[in-house]
Amino acid sequence: MGHSSIHIGHWLILPLNIEIYIPPLDKNHILMKLKTLFIACISFGLLIPFTSCNNYNSKEDEQFDAKNTLAQLNNLLIQLNGLDTVDCQNLDEIVTINEKIRGIIESIRSTKKFDSLATTYNKAEHQIGFVVSDNQQFGVFSWETKMDCMGHNIKNIALYKSKNRIVASSLYGKPMIYHGIISKNQGNGKTIYLLNGRFSSKKKHFNTTTKAYTITNGSLAESQIPLLGKLHEGYATTEFEQ
Repeated sequence: MGHSSIHIGHWLILPLNIEIYIPPLDKNHILMKLKTLFIACISFGLLIPFTSCNNYNSKEDEQFDAKNTLAQLNNLLIQLNGLDTVDCQNLDEIVTINEKIRGIIESIRSTKKFDSLATTYNKAEHQIGFVVSDNQQFGVFSWETKMDCMGHNIKNIALYKSKNRIVASSLYGKPMIYHGIISKNQGNGKTIYLLNGRFSSKKKHFNTTTKAYTITNGSLAESQIPLLGKLHEGYATTEFEQ
């Protein structure tokens, strides 16, 4: 079949036969590309909230005011102590105030906040009890709840460091006012925390006791008290009287 030519003015334009090679599509290659693109999109999607969360936590730590937090606890305890408890009066209000105190303490979830509270706390200025271990890894808040008619006259909340965060936990057994914590490193690599406390803060003479705890896989567990020559020697200097 012949090819026709086109004349434009004095120019002769000849048609060109150009063949473009299109390789056959490789399904495996396409699937690999799509898989790579999908993984990249998923990773980027997960990275955004993770980064945002870290930025939020850092900003929250910077804005945290330990003095203000302790002042809030002080004000709540002043309100609590001003309520009459004869014949279980004002019980609803008493429970509400105690829940607010608990909420503030359990909101301490970063190590920076914990360290800031430990540094700022002063037993002479603050009504709530707060004692910190000598290695700065374990702390206990204690206060009188005025919920005697419900059988809960003292409340304890422990805060301890685990995997770069703070974990809040209740303590086992009878609640008491704690006034000292020491840490003892064991041969198995674990640390035992010895908590020294008293049964009641309403009598002139108090029965004191010592409890032992360990942190295993991020959880608080009761432990046996190791034999020590001087059990009460070396307790943290952060003590309190309510």
